[in-house]
Amino acid sequence: MKYDDTIVAIATPPGQGAIGIIRMSGNEALAILQKIYRPHRVAAWRPHVMRYGHVLTPTGEVIDEVLAVWMRTPRSYTGEDVVEISCHGGRIALESVLQRILTCGARMANAGEFTMRAYVAGRIDLSQAEAVMDVIQAQTGQALGQAQAQLQGWLGQQVTQFIAIINYELSAVVARIDFPDEVAETAVEVSTLAQLVTTIDTLLAGARTGMVLRDGARVVLMGRPNVGKSSLLNSLLRHDRAIVSPIAGTTRDTLEESADIHGVPVRFIDTAGIIDDSADLVEQLGVARSRSAAAHADLALVLIDGSLPLTPQDHVALAARGELPAILVLTKSDLLVCEATIQQAPQLRETRFVVQVQISSKTGHGLDTLQQQMAAYLLDNAPAHDLRVSNSRHVDALQRCRNHLTDALEALQQHFTADLVAVDLQAAVAALAEITGADVSEALLDTVFARFCIGK
Repeated sequence: MKYDDTIVAIATPPGQGAIGIIRMSGNEALAILQKIYRPHRVAAWRPHVMRYGHVLTPTGEVIDEVLAVWMRTPRSYTGEDVVEISCHGGRIALESVLQRILTCGARMANAGEFTMRAYVAGRIDLSQAEAVMDVIQAQTGQALGQAQAQLQGWLGQQVTQFIAIINYELSAVVARIDFPDEVAETAVEVSTLAQLVTTIDTLLAGARTGMVLRDGARVVLMGRPNVGKSSLLNSLLRHDRAIVSPIAGTTRDTLEESADIHGVPVRFIDTAGIIDDSADLVEQLGVARSRSAAAHADLALVLIDGSLPLTPQDHVALAARGELPAILVLTKSDLLVCEATIQQAPQLRETRFVVQVQISSKTGHGLDTLQQQMAAYLLDNAPAHDLRVSNSRHVDALQRCRNHLTDALEALQQHFTADLVAVDLQAAVAALAEITGADVSEALLDTVFARFCIGK
């Protein structure tokens, strides 16, 4: 794939701002800049040097006062000649400069086309290209750190090492095919392939945590009416998002909001109070949505009023979360604690709860402990600095590679013919090559870059 045209796009988000950036990439980028731009001082263009001047109409009228920089191939984001023009951030100014560039021969860039060109030029591999959007969309500091590590190429380097190991053993298998009388079966290091399977298993084991940081987790708040779900949500968000009232059943529908919980991006779902039966149709629908939210969540916070004895409705709410992992939260610890509830809580916890936490949304008691326990569960207690696979496409490729390697090991142990072993090892290499983009179809590339924004 080779690009021979010049693309352009507004690289900053829509709306008014102090600065808006227009980006061009391609062989004609500098030539187009010279057509539309009058520098404040006449001088030859030097790469990576910002210059002050004006973008002009064909008749010499000023469109905008700007700063422009030219980045010469190959020392640019795309590996091509790149020009960036910093304009005033108003919509009309940006669109006017953009239209001026388009009339000079550039075309509008497609979503992700700048990064696609960087990939085609060999500046980054496909896993790094995907990390670009992960950096843009990171919701917490930990998620950003994980995306930056992938952007720096750790996964691509790991995959390259894996491919080299498999190819080395594959060469021994091929030698056996070509020279069966001269190359022994023991030329293939079975222990090396087995160790590689173990290494891949380690990566796959951390993938759930990686995807939680990348995509976020869904945590549902459940309990009977007036147990303190909305108060807890407001405390976790640090602002009043849900209506709080002493009247039971204030929340009649699910309410969703996001927060950073000790580095984990969490989508909280505040649900209607769970009750056994109700003649109110709206209340019935709210309870049904509560149960549906629990079915699609990663973790539940099951709330029980710690100041009152357990009620039949509490047991209904406890059962409503089904098999979903849950933290048992005893609320209203600022009030007189009900000893009967506290005594029953350990028994409840020992059955199926991750942990039990006492809190008060009014005083803040226990809230930090609750957040720590949520983050610890969602991250599997893994260290924050661990390098993790975070993309479902990469997980799938690693899993297929592992399966092919185990098939190859089994074939070696069963003394199958060398050509059957070679097929499995070649398939393992092909699966890994999909991660870095060394062996991918255009359809897959279209899928990867479809989620990119225009201008990136």
